Amino acid sequence: MKKIFYSLFVLLLAASCGQDTVTIKGTIAEGETFPEDQLVYLCDGKTVLDSAAVVDGKFELKAPANPEKVYTVVANFRERAPRDRSWSYNVIAEKGTDQLTFAPTGPKCELKGSKINQAMADFNEEINGVSREYREKAAALDENDEDAAEALYEETMDKVKTISLAAIDKNKDNYIARYALQNIIYDLPLEELDGILAKCGKFVSEDESIARIRNCKVAEQETAEGKAFVDFAGKTPEGADIKLSDIVGKGRWVLTDFWASWCGPCMREIPNIKKTHKELSGDKFTVLGVAVWDGDNTASVKKMAEMEMTWPQIFVGEDKNPTDIYGITGIPTMILFAPDGTIYKRGEGLRGEKMMETVRDIINQ
Repeated sequence: MKKIFYSLFVLLLAASCGQDTVTIKGTIAEGETFPEDQLVYLCDGKTVLDSAAVVDGKFELKAPANPEKVYTVVANFRERAPRDRSWSYNVIAEKGTDQLTFAPTGPKCELKGSKINQAMADFNEEINGVSREYREKAAALDENDEDAAEALYEETMDKVKTISLAAIDKNKDNYIARYALQNIIYDLPLEELDGILAKCGKFVSEDESIARIRNCKVAEQETAEGKAFVDFAGKTPEGADIKLSDIVGKGRWVLTDFWASWCGPCMREIPNIKKTHKELSGDKFTVLGVAVWDGDNTASVKKMAEMEMTWPQIFVGEDKNPTDIYGITGIPTMILFAPDGTIYKRGEGLRGEKMMETVRDIINQ
């Protein structure tokens, strides 16, 4: 019996020792003050996988390897200023040993050893380079030249897409695929997104945020131009019950603006909506606001008064059903409903200083 038990113990020990692990050997960056014996943690989200004390400026952490995941090395301590309490660094959990020079998140942090983490660093540097180039070119533009600004943005996003797709192709089965996809997912047609997901590991398509965005793209197709409107309910600013169908499908064109009080781009669009409402509202046309993602609507009421938004409103608070129905992942989103309730036009073409002219040409055709 003892012999059997001992053999089983040896087998279990061997299995444990042979388990795929990621080891992070950390060194505190030169010039950084760090309390001796301060604990550093290795976390998977909110779950602590390992911890170690800092001794002579060094520490070592271990956890199960999984290249589909990103872990966070983090330390919190009271001795630093209130806004500088947390040090953190993300590490893809590739099997092997990484050497981490640890410092507050930024250029002082450096990770060596892992091929996937190096690939991640290279990808980020390439994207950051595109971002720097964009900022430099944007700063040189005439602030009133919207066409040039839009062209520059499109050019930049094309570069980001090319870099991101290349990173996905090289890293289909590790965290980089999910990370790179999030850079471009909002601009991908559903068919292209599904093609990318089909060649990646399931952990990408099963990611909660990616699955949600894909569902929104399906809903966007189901409420595309030419489709009938889908109803939803909310409250008026005064607290009365109201439905979309109380206004849409009643014989008038309805320009519907999905907005929120905290949304800067939404507020910048209000002057264009106000002008369109003032010039065109009547028997043939009206404007409708739908305040979304905005708590108990208190801020929506305040902002409506502040911005002199005199057109009808539907407040839906934190109810995400209206934006889920129409596949809306960002605001402001404009949808123009035809008099019979058909979705006639939606998206970018209804925004900006040309809004009134665009709407007027449509409703008078």
